[in-house]
Amino acid sequence: MADSNSVALHAIDYNRLNELYDGDNEQIASLFELFLDEVLPDFDEIENEIDQQNWSEVAQIAHKMLPWVGMVGLTALEAKLRAIEAQAKAGSDKAEIMATWMQFKTGLSQARPLIREELVRLTS
Repeated sequence: MADSNSVALHAIDYNRLNELYDGDNEQIASLFELFLDEVLPDFDEIENEIDQQNWSEVAQIAHKMLPWVGMVGLTALEAKLRAIEAQAKAGSDKAEIMATWMQFKTGLSQARPLIREELVRLTS
C-alpha cells in the first residue's frame, strides 16, 4: 500500500466532486478537460515568479488558481496552494516557498494522469 501522505497530495477527492456537481459526470468531465488543456499550463507562471522572488505576483497567481484545484477535487493540493499564497504574502524566504511549490508541483504531476484517466472513464 502506498504512503498515505503521498497518495493524499495527488488523490482526487470524489466526495468533493459529488458535493460540487451532484454526480453530474458530464460537468465533471468538462471541468477536467478544461483543467488539463487550459489551466495546467498557467501553473508555470508561479514558478517563474518564485524564481524572480516576485511575491505579490506569486500570491496573486496562487489565489487565482485555487478555485480550479478545488473544482477538480484536488483538495490536498488546494491546501498546498493556499500555503504558497500565505507564504508569498508573508514574504517568506525563497527556499521555503520553493519547497512548498515543489511539493505542490510533484502532487500536480502525479494527479495529471489520474485526471486524464478519469476523463476517459467519464467520456467513454
